[in-house]
Amino acid sequence: MYRIIAVAAGLALLTGAASAETIERTVKANTVSAIGGFLGYEVDTCYPSNIPDVKVRQAPTNGTFQIRPHEQALGKDTRCPGTKVRGLAYVYTPKKGFKGMDEVVLDIPWSWNEVSPQAIMTHTYRIRVE
Repeated sequence: MYRIIAVAAGLALLTGAASAETIERTVKANTVSAIGGFLGYEVDTCYPSNIPDVKVRQAPTNGTFQIRPHEQALGKDTRCPGTKVRGLAYVYTPKKGFKGMDEVVLDIPWSWNEVSPQAIMTHTYRIRVE
């Protein structure tokens, strides 16, 4: 079965064995902001999938970063609208008074199915604090 990862802003189907992605976000100064994350579930059945052990490869230099458990109902554009699924939310908090650019890099271990070898997806979040 295929797995899907839902980014906080919407759903993104991953098709490769490994991936590296750069994501740009703009957040307000002095504000806690969700900058990304994912929800894991089986596309055909909406059964939950494993939550990977996400590691911070590079922490932000001008703020703090947290990985928090998250639960959300699937939207109308899925096979199981309203079904609650679990995942993780990535939360960034800039240092008080900071404005400018920051960056956090995450390594996300992922297996596309039970027999596939585990791959590492690397996501770089470039954060503009205004």
